[in-house]
Amino acid sequence: MIQENEFHKKIEIACQLDTAESFNLQSRIHRLHWFGRSNIWIKRDDELSFGVSGTKLRKHASIIPALKLKGIEEVVVIGGANSNNVLSAAQTLTENGIKITPFLLGPPSHKRGNLKLLSLFVDGDEIHWISRDQWADIETLVNNYIEKEDAQGIKIFVLPEGGHHRLALPGSLSILIDILRNEAESGVTFDHIFIDSGTGMVAQSLLAGAAAIDKKTKFHIVVLAGSFETFECGLEQIIQYTEDFLQISITSRPDYKLYYPAIAKAFGGTNKAIFREIKCIAREDGILTDPVYSAKLFITSKRTIQDQSLDGNILLIHSGGALALSGFLDNPVFDNEE
Repeated sequence: MIQENEFHKKIEIACQLDTAESFNLQSRIHRLHWFGRSNIWIKRDDELSFGVSGTKLRKHASIIPALKLKGIEEVVVIGGANSNNVLSAAQTLTENGIKITPFLLGPPSHKRGNLKLLSLFVDGDEIHWISRDQWADIETLVNNYIEKEDAQGIKIFVLPEGGHHRLALPGSLSILIDILRNEAESGVTFDHIFIDSGTGMVAQSLLAGAAAIDKKTKFHIVVLAGSFETFECGLEQIIQYTEDFLQISITSRPDYKLYYPAIAKAFGGTNKAIFREIKCIAREDGILTDPVYSAKLFITSKRTIQDQSLDGNILLIHSGGALALSGFLDNPVFDNEE
């Protein structure tokens, strides 16, 4: 176990939080109306940045300083055509003078949403499209590209899907520090915390950090991509990364439970019910949610809280990504049609 002040200090150094160029890693909390209870709160990581989703911003907060220290000139970013991480990386890398080279699954039949926004940052001929048949060989394809660039003396870094990389750990751990700040400032201690999981790193880091400081909270993880088994394997890896980073041994595991989404279980899947809930959340709480991540977190959390009759103070973490809604604006719900 590590003391909270030492935990905070290590993250502060890795994310260079004492400099004017550091990312903002503090988001507020407030109560939700949507659930009809006074003890359910939301953490607004969606407000950390207009264009970069909150969990991605936290990861990049430690990735970017590390890349600059290494003198990296170009980053190969791997992901889907509408990936939040790819769009986020395009912004944070460009801001810091580092070239982005996307290797994306596709191309899709229509350019919309995040992909359309990505075209503001990179030209179409700068994107390396990888078909689904070739996707299993993505590492080989990227390595072949890097070999050619290395011959020209260009320093390249590869950012995997979702930004799931060891360098992202300190920034990912920052979410726990920020929750501790929220609790101290509000006088509320959270008995249950809900968070969604794509590639899983921020959720896994939240669990690893909680184990490191022995925080007694029940964590509820909505696994939106992959399987429970994949998440568990990733958690063990992140715990190892955390032990190395903090120079401690983590011998226990926090109290947590995994869930698949209660609706449209396939990753990226949507339906009319999700869009109705997006409208409901917007009208009752003034919050924009997206159909791939945050709306599914809200819906699954609500059902879990009701089905398990959860008591105590409950926190939902809104990771952001509302820009992805731009890819779904042709849905009738936005025209007040059913």
